[in-house]
Amino acid sequence: MSKKIILVFTIVLLIIGAYFLSLILKKDDVEEITKAVMALEQPELKVAHIELLEKNKAIAFYEWGHGEDSSFGNVILEKNFLGWEIVRGGSLYLLEDSKLNWGHLELKDYLSSYTDLLRGKITDPEIEKVQVITKDGKEYQARVIKYNNDDRFWFLIADGELLGATVTGLSFEGDVIEEIQTSY
Repeated sequence: MSKKIILVFTIVLLIIGAYFLSLILKKDDVEEITKAVMALEQPELKVAHIELLEKNKAIAFYEWGHGEDSSFGNVILEKNFLGWEIVRGGSLYLLEDSKLNWGHLELKDYLSSYTDLLRGKITDPEIEKVQVITKDGKEYQARVIKYNNDDRFWFLIADGELLGATVTGLSFEGDVIEEIQTSY
């Protein structure tokens, strides 16, 4: 009987230890991803958000520059034995006349669970929600992330074609602030 109690106690301790170790490693991952993005050495670069995805894969969103030269972008990162490494990404200048400043990235060659990413920096304070309707009629609510106190951006990671979608920036009351088509 006492051997069973010792065995159960040992298993419980191992599970608790593994849980805390995973929390520590996640924190380290965020720090390492931030370092990898900062290595892009763009002027006034700020990491806006890190989305941990599949095992050893992540997407980091970032902003760099200021004023008319401001840009918003994202990178796909993969963890290997040397640490986190950027495998693909890019940024676009923010357009004065766009309130959603959208960008698209194909993910299917880098992630097994997702095919497309839409994202953009919100430059109109009235926009609270971003809705995406694909050309197939699928409706998604994009995530809106606040960063650097007052800045916000939106993103949607999906398993399905997002080019040709309609993206709508909505106010809190549901009024359309901006509506765009995602096509090049």
